[in-house]
Amino acid sequence: MVMRKSNGLTKTGRWISKKDYKIFKQLFASYDKDESGGVTYTEFAQGYKESTNERPGSTMLSAVANIFAQLDLDRDGEMNFRELLGAYYPSCTVQELDQFIHKYDSSPSTKGGPHGGPGDNRRRELNPEQEEELASFLAIIDQNSDGVLDVQEMALYCANLGIGEETIEEWMAEYDTDKSGTLDLNEMKEFFRKEWIRV
Repeated sequence: MVMRKSNGLTKTGRWISKKDYKIFKQLFASYDKDESGGVTYTEFAQGYKESTNERPGSTMLSAVANIFAQLDLDRDGEMNFRELLGAYYPSCTVQELDQFIHKYDSSPSTKGGPHGGPGDNRRRELNPEQEEELASFLAIIDQNSDGVLDVQEMALYCANLGIGEETIEEWMAEYDTDKSGTLDLNEMKEFFRKEWIRV
């Protein structure tokens, strides 16, 4: 199967980077020929054959059947996108997978709800408890106590969570608004508000 190659994917853990997510979306689309949102065994076998250039035979068919059985977690005869992600990110819960799907598949205008209703775009603010959590978080990972976080400090902390360097670089690019190479308290609040608060 294509997933056995690296494809530039970062180490699996509990965080899915935007780049890895897009790779999986493309992989899923390559199997989902009829764009139904589900991949049947026939579609999967055809996609496997095309991606590996293996000649059909009993060994290949047996391998494909075993892989498909592992991916089709609910045994409904189809593999959906969440099942594909779950196979590669087994540490993620179903709720976490759904959050990543919602986050990366939602445009800014529809983020917050599947149908983009009027109340879905409300800005989530930190409550006092979350402000306290952020202060504790900063105190733990701000190794040199300079009041800002750099890439190395983030990487040191995030490595234990299965979050790769590529994801950290994406965060820095998005939240380091003054391009200082660090995240100050206000930038961390914005990061924490968007990335850490669960709906």
